[in-house]
Amino acid sequence: MPDIQRAIKELQETAIVMSGIQSRQAELLKQHGEWLHSHDLAMTQARERGRETDERIDKLVMAIGELLRRDGK
Repeated sequence: MPDIQRAIKELQETAIVMSGIQSRQAELLKQHGEWLHSHDLAMTQARERGRETDERIDKLVMAIGELLRRDGK
């Protein structure tokens, strides 16, 4: 009987540990999901700023080209 009781106690302890691990993993997964959402938003904003910068550079290049053409006439 003591072997069976010991086995039952080990199984109970294992179940407690597994429950704790599952809870921690669930919390980590939630945190990672939140971080991933935040990261995706930041990347979208960075791409938009890059597009805006490219547009400004294009306008400046066109304006400089126009000035050079006027001065060349």
